[in-house]
Amino acid sequence: GYSSMPMNVGSMRNSGFEIELNYRPISTPDVTWDIFANLTLPSNKVISLSETLLDGEGKWVSGSRIYREGESMYQLYLVKYAGVDVETGEALYYYREPKLDAEGNQEVVNGIAQYEDEEFTTTDWDEAYSSNRQGTGNIMPKGYGGFGTSINAYGFDFAINFSYQFGGRQYDSSYQSFMNGMNTSYIGMNAHVDILNSWTPENPNTDVPRLSTVDQYSNATSDRFLISSNYLALNSITVGYTLPAKWTAKAHINNVRFYFSGENIALWSKRKGFDPRQGFVSSNNGTYSPIRCLSGGVRLSF
Repeated sequence: GYSSMPMNVGSMRNSGFEIELNYRPISTPDVTWDIFANLTLPSNKVISLSETLLDGEGKWVSGSRIYREGESMYQLYLVKYAGVDVETGEALYYYREPKLDAEGNQEVVNGIAQYEDEEFTTTDWDEAYSSNRQGTGNIMPKGYGGFGTSINAYGFDFAINFSYQFGGRQYDSSYQSFMNGMNTSYIGMNAHVDILNSWTPENPNTDVPRLSTVDQYSNATSDRFLISSNYLALNSITVGYTLPAKWTAKAHINNVRFYFSGENIALWSKRKGFDPRQGFVSSNNGTYSPIRCLSGGVRLSF
């Protein structure tokens, strides 16, 4: 899981830039056309942290989060995934060897164990966790916003609305849980179709580890599950027609409108089923995406 920054541990600054554009290309008694777009460019920076939290390297690590002064708080601290062992199908992770002093003991500087710079691969996730976790850098999106248009012409009306996000990454914990090892602890849980691409002797060139109930680290937390959080969402569409007033006046009705509308129509993201709108840091397999809703009818005004 991911822990949030507690209160009174330091200070941070949220800032950014927002722009909203509205344009009407056509405006006549019979036809009106409007176009809109907006964009937000967010920024987050940790200004200071309590000295009691910082380690000897000037960082505070809390679970899978890392905080440094002058950097975004939206940063993970993860083991690096190295793919799959072609021969065995086991998951591989990058680790580093301990840096030894003249007496053969591991060097410790300011209370921090030191490791060599060169990376090697291992099937032991714990070894990689203790020696080579690394910050991901800022994963929050560079920008997000929406755009759309509406047209009214000769009694017909049409409106469409999109939202979008770009430039960020997110930890897909839902996907991680769906790529499980199929052992008894996962009874009753869904599995992702990508499991069909798991390593086998006949399918050795894959980045999905073998299916084995005894492999402890096949789907351990790592940057394997970090994915682009870019998306485009079709939020709503409305189509309608209002009868001419000269028709309805004879029946003593002010307005008659036939309409069809849809909400939460579609979402396009890096992975089918992945909804980056759930947060800046990670997806949540206990949270449903907004439900698609289709409706239509007739509205009468007297």
